[in-house]
Amino acid sequence: MSQRGVDGTSMRDLASAAGLNVASLYHYFASKRELLVAVLQERGFIEDLAAAPGASIARDDFDGLADMLDDILRSMLEVEDFIRLMLGEVMRGQETAHTVGVELFEATQTALERWLEESEPTVCDGPGAPAVARVLRSFIVGLFFEHLAGVTGLGADAPTTFRERAAEAAAVLRARL
Repeated sequence: MSQRGVDGTSMRDLASAAGLNVASLYHYFASKRELLVAVLQERGFIEDLAAAPGASIARDDFDGLADMLDDILRSMLEVEDFIRLMLGEVMRGQETAHTVGVELFEATQTALERWLEESEPTVCDGPGAPAVARVLRSFIVGLFFEHLAGVTGLGADAPTTFRERAAEAAAVLRARL
């Protein structure tokens, strides 16, 4: 997929690369979309993010928010090549990547809303959890794009920059209270 793109790679190509019979691959995954979703689930992007309980990561009001944002950003680093591939596919208008991307954004939105409602309800006063979650989701995506473009931190490594920016975002929300 990294060489031919999602839509340019057939299930037969994937089966061959994995040393499987194509029928065996179809037994487990009815489509490339299902296969991509399984990869996202295995890497913890969909299930772990969607199921993350808010209270378990909150040490205090905003340290928990900063930690949660930092955690999401660091998990994205683990699958950076996959994210680059998906971004390229979406930019080229590949429907499979777009569909999976929409599902990932929806899962992220839902998880952020739930986490905010359970762990940081005061942050949502006024605009509400959906609006705050959209802002945080945009922050996460924007910061990761900056990382991909190489403009996140003047010489700092990505984990350090992500931790600093997550703390800044939490401080901005605290200041609004």
